[in-house]
Amino acid sequence: MFKKSDFIKKHYTTGDIAKILGKKPQTIIKLDRDGKLPFKRTSSSRRIMFKEDLFAYLESYGLLIDDGKFDKRDIIYARVSSNDQKLKGDLDRQVVSVLEFASNLSIINPLILKEVGSGLNDNRKQIQKLIFMIMDDQVNRIFINYKDRLTRFGYNYLETVCKLKNVEIIVVNDDESKKDAQEEMVEDMISLIASFSGKLYGMRSRNKKKSIELIESIPEIE
Repeated sequence: MFKKSDFIKKHYTTGDIAKILGKKPQTIIKLDRDGKLPFKRTSSSRRIMFKEDLFAYLESYGLLIDDGKFDKRDIIYARVSSNDQKLKGDLDRQVVSVLEFASNLSIINPLILKEVGSGLNDNRKQIQKLIFMIMDDQVNRIFINYKDRLTRFGYNYLETVCKLKNVEIIVVNDDESKKDAQEEMVEDMISLIASFSGKLYGMRSRNKKKSIELIESIPEIE
């Protein structure tokens, strides 16, 4: 039995079909001459079989399973922490690195998601979009340059969700530049401190306001 998602090329040669059907190339040529295989001819008279014709042939013998993966997409996700990094081209370099790595993996209906934001921020627009797509069974594989591109903390949680949804996360590079990693960590920590400081200041302001209101509400004793 064959799955539709096993076939990623647009057309197949005589040698390809021989391997798929487990026959010798000479046998495939004879079957074609007998009109038993749906080959087409190129301008140079070379035999090729288009994927749709191969599907029809396999289906006619009950050898094809539609596993639905053609409705899914491969996602390339890239993130930097600051606009300075984006202006330096770091964001685009991540995408190029992934595309070069995946050039032989036949990316399926690819979607590129890029954003600027702290890895500590779990409410980023594109990461939220990605999570919704995963939960809606729209994602086949996720390509990232480094693990922390998805998230600075909680990567294992995302990975578990992906496994439950049969989504593969492919990390292109294991070793991120030490300097870049340190710079991003500092930026993330500054962002985290600023966030906590803002919340703490807000809490103090609200408490101060409540205290003033409480004092003002106490009637004066003459």
